[in-house]
Amino acid sequence: MHSSVVFSLGIVGALAPEIVRLYGIREDPARFTWSWFYLVVTAAFAALGGVLALVMPATTYWGALYVGASTPVLVNSLVRKGRQASQQQLRSGESTPPPYGGAPARYAPVDSYLNGL
Repeated sequence: MHSSVVFSLGIVGALAPEIVRLYGIREDPARFTWSWFYLVVTAAFAALGGVLALVMPATTYWGALYVGASTPVLVNSLVRKGRQASQQQLRSGESTPPPYGGAPARYAPVDSYLNGL
């Protein structure tokens, strides 16, 4: 397979989970923030999916597509777990409990992106 085809399939695979993410954002638009950050991170995931498809031994078209599709899921899982752990540490050090009731808080741009799936 030509490397440009592998790279392209990795990009397409990396963008596939975004369809699911956009569908989830559509369900609750008030809590999510559209921003340049979202678009930049999406482009970065697409490029990373293409690079990983080249670096991994993607010997078939399906393999290149699969490597790309698994890239954002893997990275998002790692980042989400790290953010949850740091937020849990912050909460354990707070002297007052967080407020309850009222309208749900808007997500920060990073959380909006991560919680879209």
